Amino acid sequence: MRLHNAFAVALAAMVVAAPSSSAAPAEITVFTAEDEGPVPGAFLGANHRYPFDGYGTWDPVNDRPVPDAVEKARSMGVKVLRWPGGTVANTTQWKGTIGSGRRCQRDGRIELGNPGTPADDVLNGRLPSYGLDEHMRFTAAVGAQAQIMVPMAIGTAADAADLVEYLNTPAGDGVNPNGGVDWAERRPADHLQPYHVTRWELGNENYHANQRYWMSQNEDEALEQYIRGGTRRISGERLGKLATPDGKCGGSTADAPSDGTANQVFDLNYPAAQLDDFELRVGGEVWQRVDSLGSPQAKQFVLDEFRGTVTFGDGQRGMIPPRGAGIAASYTSVHKGYVQFRDAMRQVDPGLEVCASWGGLTFVSRFEALKGNGIPADSGYDCLTAHPYTHFTGSGTADWDSAVEGHDWHVLGAANERRKLAQLRDAVRRSAAGNPHVAVSEFGALWGPDGGGVYPEYTYSMTHALYMATQWMDFLELGLPWIEGNDLSSDGMYTLLGRGRVYSAEAWAREAVRPLFDAGGVRVRQSVTGNPQRSPAEAEMCDGPGTPQGRCREKYDKLAVTATRAPDGTVHLMVVNRSPVASDAVDTRVLLRGFTGNGRARVRTVAPERFSSANTREHPGAVRMTESCRDVGANSFNAGVPPHSVTLFTLSRQGSPGC
Repeated sequence: MRLHNAFAVALAAMVVAAPSSSAAPAEITVFTAEDEGPVPGAFLGANHRYPFDGYGTWDPVNDRPVPDAVEKARSMGVKVLRWPGGTVANTTQWKGTIGSGRRCQRDGRIELGNPGTPADDVLNGRLPSYGLDEHMRFTAAVGAQAQIMVPMAIGTAADAADLVEYLNTPAGDGVNPNGGVDWAERRPADHLQPYHVTRWELGNENYHANQRYWMSQNEDEALEQYIRGGTRRISGERLGKLATPDGKCGGSTADAPSDGTANQVFDLNYPAAQLDDFELRVGGEVWQRVDSLGSPQAKQFVLDEFRGTVTFGDGQRGMIPPRGAGIAASYTSVHKGYVQFRDAMRQVDPGLEVCASWGGLTFVSRFEALKGNGIPADSGYDCLTAHPYTHFTGSGTADWDSAVEGHDWHVLGAANERRKLAQLRDAVRRSAAGNPHVAVSEFGALWGPDGGGVYPEYTYSMTHALYMATQWMDFLELGLPWIEGNDLSSDGMYTLLGRGRVYSAEAWAREAVRPLFDAGGVRVRQSVTGNPQRSPAEAEMCDGPGTPQGRCREKYDKLAVTATRAPDGTVHLMVVNRSPVASDAVDTRVLLRGFTGNGRARVRTVAPERFSSANTREHPGAVRMTESCRDVGANSFNAGVPPHSVTLFTLSRQGSPGC
């Protein structure tokens, strides 16, 4: 039993006990024989990003995963890990993240400037020390499965097919399904067998205006370009350098004139570049593109149209651009779309699940409309990934007068995202052939008031853990096969492991409910009668400028419940009390239909003293999990569910060993 302080000891004693109030208890009935869909074997995943040594999860000095990060990821039950990440990784080129020849990667986070060239000046360089091979090693150490986001912004379909070959085809068999380089032979020598990565998605949030890169700023046009591909003419782009003068990563694609040194490499914003109309000017004068540099005075350059690099000479082979001369390129940026990427990847491995990532209703209708009218009539998609974030500022719900108001908007936000995701799932089921599904590769609650306002710790508090736990149940009940929450590790706090790899409230909540997801089996029907409701303070909720007046008056059930039956008959009951009020323990009566237990229940609970409790480097123990084993009835029992808590009851069948 894991008891961490006096409060936890008292809590463990009250979780399974007789009702303590005069009010009738809420009644939870679990119909253990009524199946309502499978519990996926790899459900609780996390987004993971490549910069900064995987945000402190990789030890580059010793070339190994950080043991503390591995242990904590295992403890919280992470089963799927995304790479190379989201927005920051939209411009990553995987071939520059493997082996000894690492190349500086563009930071995909941009700000909208000139609509004609929105990424001109903020694509900074990032060193990929946590590359693809490191991710596969870290994932294996954790006992998780990899999910790969394929950046489409500067990638090619052929390059994506090479990536599938690298990860999923055997080495040493003389077979090269994609032609050219046999990428399976380039894997590390200690991993000749394929990784068999099945979960893939193409692009990240390209529906956002600041993540369209070469695509149109018109959303309808950009969506069509995402599906079928397209081109963009770039005129007079002033080139920069991702590498700094000392050869290290850390520059940017902002305008950088020649420094007069040998072998300078400049970077385009929008590869791949079409060769036949590429023009480069040095100090206003046109120079010649060649495959191999010539004489010392030859005004020439070598273009790698796929990597997006322009390389000049050293004064012996090819002239050095004069110091101070500006380098400008005009070219056509050429791109394939989802349909061509998917086809190329599945030609290498037909068993792939290749998700489109434009996770909205417009994708579903537009994809169907383009069949036979821009894409082949038999085109399909395997899945559609969504990012159902509760964006407080974006939804007009960030005007928090108190921490309690911030908490209530979290719970209402979770319900709103469930509604939208259910609509998307239903639209995919109705409209698309081939039985595609919806998955979630990022989600969470973010972008509240600047600095958090009256609730600065909201992103890593118990409130956030309750929001995520509610969504785990929602997504399980919607039948999603896999989900990935916001970041595994980060310097910020939208994360499972905060600064110094602090174990967050959400990490403890994951650990508490992990047995339910680890066991697999099926979700079973359950009902709750007498579920007490919370009525948030309307005066606070509805007074913000732009606040949605319909939603600010909504109430919500204090208890959220789901239940599963494991293959061995064990029943798991997950109960979340979302009330922020310290006196709001909810007395419950649990009835088990079609099940006779052994009279014991293992109980895991995360229930800190306040809804706003949060772990930090200075105070890492504010939120913890308790674990106990209690006597219960064979077919029913009473339980007091603490306020702002996540609880898992595990009940074994009669005749099974006690806990």
